[in-house]
Amino acid sequence: MFKKKFLFTFIFFLSCTTNFTLYEKKGFAKISNNNRIISSFPKGTLLKITNVKTKENKIISTDEMSKNLSARIIVLPSNIFKELKLNKNLPLIHLQTLRKNKIFIAKKAKIFEEEKRVNKKVKLEKINVLDLNKAKVAKDKIYLEFGPFYYRSYANQIFKVLNLKINDKKLISKDYKDKSYLLSIGPINNLKEFDRIYLKLGKIGLIGFNIKIQ
Repeated sequence: MFKKKFLFTFIFFLSCTTNFTLYEKKGFAKISNNNRIISSFPKGTLLKITNVKTKENKIISTDEMSKNLSARIIVLPSNIFKELKLNKNLPLIHLQTLRKNKIFIAKKAKIFEEEKRVNKKVKLEKINVLDLNKAKVAKDKIYLEFGPFYYRSYANQIFKVLNLKINDKKLISKDYKDKSYLLSIGPINNLKEFDRIYLKLGKIGLIGFNIKIQ
C-alpha cells in the first residue's frame, strides 16, 4: 500500500512539474515512411528540434497527430534526419514547442563589396587534423537517469520499484551523494532494448527520466 501511495505521489509530482505551456523533452526520433512529420501534437504545431550531440536545430510544423508514438517522441522525414545530422542508430533530440508570435526569422546578413574583395585576397593553408574519434572502438550506449533526489528515502523507493519491474537488475545502479541521490538504468545497447524498457516504465508511470548517450 505504501509503495502505491509513493508511486502516485511521484507521478503526481512529475505531472505538476511538466505541466507548462512550453513543452520540452529529450528523446529519440524515428524515420518516417511517408515523408511526413508526425507527433503527439495537433497538426500545424510549431516545434524546434535540436540534435543533442551536434546542437544542429530546425524549426518545423507538424503534418499529422498520433497518440501511438510510444518511446519515440516524433517521426521525421529522412531529409530532416540528414539536415540535423542525426545518428540513425541513436537519434537523440531535444524537442520544444514554439508559439507563432514568438518566432522571429532573422534576415540574411549583407556582405559588403569591400569584404568580398578582402576575402578573395586571403590565401588559405590546408591543415591536416588528426581525428581522435577514429581510435574510439566502443559504441555509444544509452543511460536513463532518475533524479537527483534530495531525500535518500525517495531514491531508495524508486530503486526498489525499478528492481521489481526491470528484469535485468545489473542494469540499475546508484550514485548517492549527500542530498543528491541519482539512479540510472544502463547501459542500454540499442533502441529496440530502449523501447522494451520504456514500455515497462510507462506501465508504472516512471517516464520522467533524463536520457544520456555515453
